[in-house]
Amino acid sequence: MPDSVLNALVQRRADLTGRIHVAQGQLQQMHADLASLDAVIHQIDPEYCLDAIRPRYRRAPAAGEFGSISRTVLDHLRRAGKPISAKDLAGRIIAERGLNTGDPKLRRQMNKRVDMALRYQRTNGMVREVATDGAVGWEIEG
Repeated sequence: MPDSVLNALVQRRADLTGRIHVAQGQLQQMHADLASLDAVIHQIDPEYCLDAIRPRYRRAPAAGEFGSISRTVLDHLRRAGKPISAKDLAGRIIAERGLNTGDPKLRRQMNKRVDMALRYQRTNGMVREVATDGAVGWEIEG
């Protein structure tokens, strides 16, 4: 096995181990916060049944801050200098943000957001659709 492959695997393992340590620390802090909340609830109402409180699951944003998606799309189009498909733009943004490029749900969400951003920028006269090799691409207007 080439040394470069082994080095890449070792680096990946080191990164993952670091992320696990950070997550464990965050989990410990959450347990401490939960214990504090439970104590305050029992101070207010000692008979309150904490098991009756159902967990609330919040869906995290799939791709980070989407408020800047239009700006990011325009930046990518400017740097490309040639028409790019919306799907390719979405893939580039996912990769740039360090997200999981293999997650199909994330890809679909990012494709929709990029498509919305492109259509919005088209109505503002910032971008235009162009035909490229039988596909539709986008480029900066002008």
